[in-house]
Amino acid sequence: MGKAKDTSRSTKNKAQIIVGAVTAMTVILSACSSNAEVKDGNKAAGAEKAEIVWVMATDPEKKPWQDAMVSTFEDSHPNIKVRLELIPYDQFDQKLTTMIASGNAPDVWNPNQADSGFATYMKMGALKDLTPYISKGAPELDTMDPNLLDIYKIDGKNYGVPLVSNATYLYYNKDLFDQMNLPYPTTDWDDQSWTNEKMLELAQKLSHDVGNVRKQVFGFSSSLSPNAMAWAFGGDMFKPEAYTTGTMGEPDLLNPKNVEALQFNVDLINKYKVAPNAQTVAAAAQLGDPFMTGTVAMYISGGWGLGSYKQADFRWGVAAVPYHEGRKVTLYVDPWSVSATSKHPDEAWEFVRHLANPQEGGGAYRYMNEVGRTPADSSLFEDWYAKMAKEIGMETADFKQVHEGSIKYGREAENHLIVKFNTILSTINQTMPTVWNGDKTVEEGLKALNENLHSLKLN
Repeated sequence: MGKAKDTSRSTKNKAQIIVGAVTAMTVILSACSSNAEVKDGNKAAGAEKAEIVWVMATDPEKKPWQDAMVSTFEDSHPNIKVRLELIPYDQFDQKLTTMIASGNAPDVWNPNQADSGFATYMKMGALKDLTPYISKGAPELDTMDPNLLDIYKIDGKNYGVPLVSNATYLYYNKDLFDQMNLPYPTTDWDDQSWTNEKMLELAQKLSHDVGNVRKQVFGFSSSLSPNAMAWAFGGDMFKPEAYTTGTMGEPDLLNPKNVEALQFNVDLINKYKVAPNAQTVAAAAQLGDPFMTGTVAMYISGGWGLGSYKQADFRWGVAAVPYHEGRKVTLYVDPWSVSATSKHPDEAWEFVRHLANPQEGGGAYRYMNEVGRTPADSSLFEDWYAKMAKEIGMETADFKQVHEGSIKYGREAENHLIVKFNTILSTINQTMPTVWNGDKTVEEGLKALNENLHSLKLN
């Protein structure tokens, strides 16, 4: 705003001085008024827009929702522009880390979008403390489960606002079960008769023509990491403090429960021939999700399948993961976070509120309905139970039982809590194939893994 010049001072006429002064004051008051209106976010012509960058991993299923979030937010916030940048999943951690290190961090993103996870970005100092914003009041969070909010509370400060609370289920192909006239797996996580041995019996009856690529059907498969497999048997490859300090520390690989869990999964592949080997899984992955091929009868995976499998050309359902003493399954509670170096943190926070809004038309509401992911907001759950049960072809009470059981026996994903877990997971995945294909015993593989993890020097 330029300051108006009062040229009337060059004349000796007092009246002209007064008129000039009044004119100048009018210009100043008018300009200040205009400036205040721009600050209030009106649609004044010429107002400069603040641009915020929103980064997500590429996913065609989410693109319509993403576009709707940008357009509806910009409609209600005309002085803010949102630039959506999509990064392929397998490049997400590397590119995001580079962006942060070079001082070009996005304003808003989900730290758990790939394998590195929240702990890694928190350790980098890349996440902004959102507590001052939350304490001022955010109606969008009034019905958020406090336990979920607390997952991303460090030393009393909030660094993330949950969007989803995906769990782990056993998916099953109803058509394959019906062909063999077999009962569906239970939805009751407390049914102790639903054991891994019982699951194996069903898998043996459901498997046939293994080795014949055109006809083979596998009774069972799993997307679980080796550590999540250990959790399902009451084990853990890492000590409890790893999940609270964020540092991997000294692994606990040869825990007998870990050995039991991995041996059972190796036997499913090599001894009982009811689960696909690594080569078969890799080949199926070229065509998409293994369960979507229709050649896997039971499949343990995350809650994102509830949305993805709607495209399947067979009927399917969800059930409890088999019982084992000490069993735990993975919860994937994903948050929205704001960059610690954002040039427009207030605007970024407004966008996070938009994404977290559970009201009809809001981000969380539409994400549940349009993308099919599990909400984090408790006000949405009853609608979500009814919606998913109808789509899957289950009774609402049964679907609710499956999900609530997974929460009861769930724990937050390891990559969300342990720093540089993408590097740890890569090391595990590079070491374990010799175990899966039978070239090394489970014990030999875990000893080799112990050496490889120590070589990372993450203690």
